[in-house]
Amino acid sequence: MSIRHLGSLGLLLGVLHLATIASAVGASRPQPNLDTRLLVGDVARADSGAATAWAGLDVRLGAGWHTYWRSPGDAGAPPEFDWSGSRNVAEVTVEWPAPRRFSEQDIDTFGYDEHVMFPLRVQLRDRAAPAHLTLKAVLFVCSIICTQQETQLEADIPAMSRQPNDQALIDEWRQSVPRATAVGLSISALRIDRQPKPELRLEARATPPLRAPDVFIDGSDAVSGGRAQVSRISDGEVTISVPLQGLDQAGPRQRLRVTLVDGDRSIEATLPVDADVVARPGAAASRTGAASIWTILAVALLGGFILNFMPCVFPVLSLKLVSLIEHDPAHAPSPRPAFLATAAGIVASFVTLAIVLSALKAAGAQVGWGLQFQQPAFLIPMILVLAAFGANLLGLFEIKLPWWIAGRLSGATGRRTVAGHTINGFVMTLLATPCSAPFVGTAVAFALSQAAPQILLVFATLGIGMAAPYLLLAAAPRLARLFPRPGRWMLKLRAVAALAMIATALWLLTVLADISGTVTATVLAAALLVTGLILAALRFPLRRALAGAGLAVPIGLALIAATHVTQPPGVSQSTAIDWQPLVPADIAAEVRSGHTVFVDIGASWCVTCKVNETFVIDSAAVRSRLASDVIAVRADWTSPSDAIASYLRSFDRYGLPFNVVFGPGAPSGIVLPELLTPQIVLDAINTASTIPQPENDKS
Repeated sequence: MSIRHLGSLGLLLGVLHLATIASAVGASRPQPNLDTRLLVGDVARADSGAATAWAGLDVRLGAGWHTYWRSPGDAGAPPEFDWSGSRNVAEVTVEWPAPRRFSEQDIDTFGYDEHVMFPLRVQLRDRAAPAHLTLKAVLFVCSIICTQQETQLEADIPAMSRQPNDQALIDEWRQSVPRATAVGLSISALRIDRQPKPELRLEARATPPLRAPDVFIDGSDAVSGGRAQVSRISDGEVTISVPLQGLDQAGPRQRLRVTLVDGDRSIEATLPVDADVVARPGAAASRTGAASIWTILAVALLGGFILNFMPCVFPVLSLKLVSLIEHDPAHAPSPRPAFLATAAGIVASFVTLAIVLSALKAAGAQVGWGLQFQQPAFLIPMILVLAAFGANLLGLFEIKLPWWIAGRLSGATGRRTVAGHTINGFVMTLLATPCSAPFVGTAVAFALSQAAPQILLVFATLGIGMAAPYLLLAAAPRLARLFPRPGRWMLKLRAVAALAMIATALWLLTVLADISGTVTATVLAAALLVTGLILAALRFPLRRALAGAGLAVPIGLALIAATHVTQPPGVSQSTAIDWQPLVPADIAAEVRSGHTVFVDIGASWCVTCKVNETFVIDSAAVRSRLASDVIAVRADWTSPSDAIASYLRSFDRYGLPFNVVFGPGAPSGIVLPELLTPQIVLDAINTASTIPQPENDKS
């Protein structure tokens, strides 16, 4: 055999030896004992036609293996989910249980070891049909080595989930998902300190006290948090600081998500990346999760009471006066039942609103305070009811609205007056909800971020607050004697009340014209006008009917003309203010350039917005400032707008009016109260316009 052949044989033997070694190493390399299941739970129905089903991705790993959270930390990658093969599925939302920290020298990763279940909220397209869930998941798992594991799972979601399912196990894991509130755990303050080094400072209260707290930060790809450092623990209170990296690279209006974990307890809060102030109690309670449910209920009670004095209630003030004064001692010697019935109607109206909002939220629809005024299906019936109220108070017909409705409901008992007061309270509350009030926004924001039971509880408390004057009168009926006795003067009161009802109907007609067009509003106005004239002709002598027509026709023509007048976008009563459209990216760019921006969001159905605009924004001092060195931005939420709704939600707001001022001194914005004064606006503009002085320049 030649040397050449001997060399070839040696090379071949070497390759075979290396292959054998590689095979042995591969065979000995640890592999994850991955076991995944797709579990199915209950199906929650909604009256709107949609339904939400619960499912769970159950992941079991071998001992010593872990997978990753939605933010993996310094290494690794989050799970990837592909639901594209599913049927009758509109959307799948993954809920993330609280993670733990894995530390290897200076590298920290976040995730789960050995076993985790991801609860899945499955939004169905058709509640009456079964659904099929198809999942292609990519999981990154690590031990001594890291590997990528792919799995494909399928599960059927029946139309009726009566058979046994895994909902109990899914609910058990849902308890470990951080929420805005937690039993025995709250975040009392949250801020970002930029000097001397950027860090997040968190203050929390816990009962029992925290043992080994940890903090995880995500929400911005540019920002990451270091290891939490506990600086103080005493009497259930703890202060934690977390170093921040990449804060300067974060975009404006981005929000950090902060998750505090201590064993099996966890809580979550958010704050803007440019926040540099302590979260204020009350104003940001829902944002930080600091407020307990009892605090929110107290806020809701106070807000509901204040709602009685807001401009939104002025259009229905006549209904309140009539319900308070028009009491017949011969029919009911004590006014207490009438007061209690009115209070019950107010609370029932809030409860109804809570039920509707809960159903819409479960269906994935846009929810907010006063949004029913964006819907013609609500406006048209309310216009008809108000017109009927006004015509009845003018004596055009004898059916006592709304007492005839109550009579249908309680004809057997004959207590039409009491039931009528209930309907009165119900209707006047619906008309009083287009605008927010101090403390109402905080309570509503908290409620709409929670589940249906919390929404119902908070809204019922708002109703009790608004019904407080009637409950007080029911508790002390002698106070009713302070009102003057019925007499001929009540005819004038009825006339004033009738004009108020008709004026409210005209206002809603203009809102309807903004939403559905002038043709719809004109046709409805003409129909109501003709009906009123016919009733007047049948009820009164010809001369009085013609006199009424002479008054009603100009009013109707003025209304029709008003519905044809449309205000150009971006133009207010003061042409000196150059209003710009709402574009969040443009606002952020202007603030980065050192400009001050004033944002005003209103709607034609928001009475408080109109009051603020007329007496504050259009006042000489504010108008002059907005027309000089401030960029004025305005948005109209008369009709539904997902962009405006999303912008409001970024401030944890769900209703109007809404005003915020940005500037070099307030890059995250100064949110103004619902009721404005010129001084409040000017002070906010001055604060936002002040360029912050560097720390080393301060004396």
